Amino acid sequence: MGIDISDTQFVDGWNAIYVREVPGIVALRQRAKGKMPLYAFTNSNPTHQHVWSQRFADVLSLFHTVFVSSELGKRKPEPEAFHTIAEAVGVKLQRMVFFDDSLENVEGARAIGLRAVHVRSLADIEGSLQEIIG
Repeated sequence: MGIDISDTQFVDGWNAIYVREVPGIVALRQRAKGKMPLYAFTNSNPTHQHVWSQRFADVLSLFHTVFVSSELGKRKPEPEAFHTIAEAVGVKLQRMVFFDDSLENVEGARAIGLRAVHVRSLADIEGSLQEIIG
């Protein structure tokens, strides 16, 4: 890459993107957890996973399963990735709700029948949860 840093410095910088969870998100997940099963799906790699799985262990414990693209061998927004997860959790795509901050991922999910919410703010999640669980 033409930069003069060590592998350790590169990895540290690569993982510096993980600062904290979004304020208010834990309360929303706790509210939803009692009403529906929660799963996470991330396009991630082992280097990042090592950091976020430890740093955010409490937050991640609210999810039944965290699906990681590098483990699945499939990434969002690939249709096969969503199909694999639906099969693993035993739920039809049409019964799932997918939240993501990437419009490309949301459009990919919608294209195969998932209800998908483009998350630009906490209000997007709050409004959708209000519709779904009241």
